[in-house]
Amino acid sequence: MPSSRDILSRHAETLQGRLKLRWLQSRALGLRKSYYVYEPPGLDRHAALPAVYLFRGHEREWVNIGEDASRQHSTAIEDLDRAIAAGDLPPMLAVMPGLTSTNNHVPSLGVDMVGPMAGRPEGLGEGRFWRYLNDELFSRIGCDYPQTSGGIRLAAGFSLGGYTVSLLAIHRPGFFAHAAMYDALFMWPGHRDPREDGKGLTDPIWRDSPLFDAALGSPRDADALRRWNPTDTLKRADEQRLRELGKTTFWIASAGADGQQGNRDRTRFFGRLVRNKGLRLGFDTLVFDSEARHDWHWTDRFLIRFLRGALVDGASHPG
Repeated sequence: MPSSRDILSRHAETLQGRLKLRWLQSRALGLRKSYYVYEPPGLDRHAALPAVYLFRGHEREWVNIGEDASRQHSTAIEDLDRAIAAGDLPPMLAVMPGLTSTNNHVPSLGVDMVGPMAGRPEGLGEGRFWRYLNDELFSRIGCDYPQTSGGIRLAAGFSLGGYTVSLLAIHRPGFFAHAAMYDALFMWPGHRDPREDGKGLTDPIWRDSPLFDAALGSPRDADALRRWNPTDTLKRADEQRLRELGKTTFWIASAGADGQQGNRDRTRFFGRLVRNKGLRLGFDTLVFDSEARHDWHWTDRFLIRFLRGALVDGASHPG
């Protein structure tokens, strides 16, 4: 994988704006955590600048040209910069927090992790990532970039990053004006998969996968499973929470196919739940494109289409 020096060097040559690697000394995590920030051209001339937070896992993923083989010519930030320069999108700040271990092997999911501390790889620290984001990073961006004062906040996430966006959007209703999730690994209600002839089988991904042992415990911590399930939180939402959630437009879409159809089915379920609760959906269809895949090429296209819909065209609401 490329170093941060390689990433910054590439973007210094390709951007009209600027990509920076910044650090936050986090009390919640007990360590210095890095994140990338894209600054648009003429940053100091702007006021009420939109700020979009981009989630996946490691902070490099949105700016690494070789994150997978599908990203041939440009990164998400290069696409964003080009759209701003062409006048297709307004200037905006983009923030890419890291939510995994330094080696990208252990995800935090953006939650306060409850798995064992022993043996955790570098970059996770105390594991209190919910507090890191909500008590430290968001306010730090506001302080460091007063140009965003009065501007709207947006969030976009891919795969597990889409789960993190759903968690933030549902648990902090109204914090984001727009929340976008591409091919996200949404949670089933009660962590029980409803697809098997109504049997409601236990979800093997969230309940059993060792990938989530550090975040959710092994065996799973029952309180963590309940607390960090935004699907259940939305299902139980009272009128006051729904009014606050009504301030957010949800841009939800899946790949056309992913081999197992799992994320597509989860997207359909979560999107219908959002619609049934009377909340706004930005896209008319829950499949982004019939050819779309679970890769960075399609994620980058999703990001630009989402931002154009949210900031230029206005939401296109389903009937």
